[in-house]
Amino acid sequence: MVRYISICCLILGLTACTTEQEQAEIPIETTSTTEAVLPALHIQPDVYDLGDIKEGEAAIATFLIRNNSQQSIELVDIQASCGCTAAEPDSYIIAPNSFTQLKVAVDTTAKQDDIKKAVYITDSLGHKATAMLRFNVIDNPHFAMKKGGVKGIFDGQCAACHFEPLVGVKEPSKLYEVGCAMCHGQDAEGAYAPSLHGQTLAHLKQVITHGMGNRQMPGFSTANGGPLTDVQIQGLLTWLQALPEPKK
Repeated sequence: MVRYISICCLILGLTACTTEQEQAEIPIETTSTTEAVLPALHIQPDVYDLGDIKEGEAAIATFLIRNNSQQSIELVDIQASCGCTAAEPDSYIIAPNSFTQLKVAVDTTAKQDDIKKAVYITDSLGHKATAMLRFNVIDNPHFAMKKGGVKGIFDGQCAACHFEPLVGVKEPSKLYEVGCAMCHGQDAEGAYAPSLHGQTLAHLKQVITHGMGNRQMPGFSTANGGPLTDVQIQGLLTWLQALPEPKK
């Protein structure tokens, strides 16, 4: 019996040694979490979801901009994806392994449904990072109309994207790219706003000139307070009618 136990112990001992030897031969990756995962210029969170926001109320979020490098950096360029988005850091200088706050505010006037806005940041060492803000704009029954009607996308900060860049633009394709693509899609296939394919010329002219009677689609003609002349509208209509149908 003693001999049997001794043999069993010997076998177990050899097995344990073999297992330990095999484990020792398996290479173990040892990496620094900070160096391997976190970029030198790091935004937290990378996407900030505010959920439902009533139209007319500001969508506001505060991000952290982290400097994970071993030297001080300066934030040299902060660009928002559109004029209705404002972004301002607490400090433009960030010490090594430190952070600053970035406050982002979006004017929700004339917006609806799922909205995504981006802020692009570059530091003095050439590092780049993006802060993404997401929210869903819902109807606000208490959002008062201005006396005489409200132009919506032609007012306030929205004008920087929807009004000013369209003034004097002659090339119809450029006009569409600047003033229409952000809502109707790059090829007029539809995005936030409906597709422009399959529409009659008369209908397109009516909608572009006089609008849809809401803040999202006001009349774009100068006669209705918009940025486009009759010549610009006619050129845009001709260009839209010549567009090929989108592939299904």
